[in-house]
Amino acid sequence: MASAEEASALVQRLSQLSTDLTAAERENLKFLLSMAAGGVLSGHAQHIPEDLRKSALGATQHSLPKLIAGAREKFPTGVVFHGRGPFLTDEEREALDRESRSCRPRAERFLDHYVASGAPVARDISLSGPIRAFLTESVGPIAPTRRANYLYYDEPGLGIDPHVDKDEFSLNILTMLEHRSSGPQRSELILHPPGREAMRFHLQPGESLVFFADSVTHQRTRTVADEAIRLVSFGYRTLGGTHE
Repeated sequence: MASAEEASALVQRLSQLSTDLTAAERENLKFLLSMAAGGVLSGHAQHIPEDLRKSALGATQHSLPKLIAGAREKFPTGVVFHGRGPFLTDEEREALDRESRSCRPRAERFLDHYVASGAPVARDISLSGPIRAFLTESVGPIAPTRRANYLYYDEPGLGIDPHVDKDEFSLNILTMLEHRSSGPQRSELILHPPGREAMRFHLQPGESLVFFADSVTHQRTRTVADEAIRLVSFGYRTLGGTHE
């Protein structure tokens, strides 16, 4: 079993290594660490002794935020905000709800969920002054990616395995528009902050989660029969960090 000191030393070595890498090389390293963490969290490494799995998961989880310094140090769980965001009006939430319904027929399957991009209302709201002001005040300078996607989980078995997002989609505003289910078992969003218990979110319609999607492993558990979820996701890139 790797000791705590050895795991900590590995985290520091990976962090130091990342300072000498290009952006593309750092992205590849982050992808490999994400895949390693996701494999352990998804149960795909049962052949490895449990103590070694825990050490490996801890090392990868702690390493991911260190590959991208800056504002993340203020948010050890990766969560910037959770609740009914002051950056969206009720009218904007209603407009997003209407547009997401109208976009469902053209949504395309991406892995284990459906995505509709290029929706004008979502794009314009993602670029709004209140959102940019809120994010800038919370985490510092940001650059909109102009990526505003509607996400649909409305068939049994849809979800997303543990992963982290690319650097260009480093900060995510995820807003629930609808979550219908007929039983007690429901899909949930789970974040896996380093060194902490998993954080489970059951967003209510109109609630948002703002988090660093590029440095904290996250997943959506699988939907069950008679369950349907509609979300809108706004992506931003943080600026001014040590490696950015």
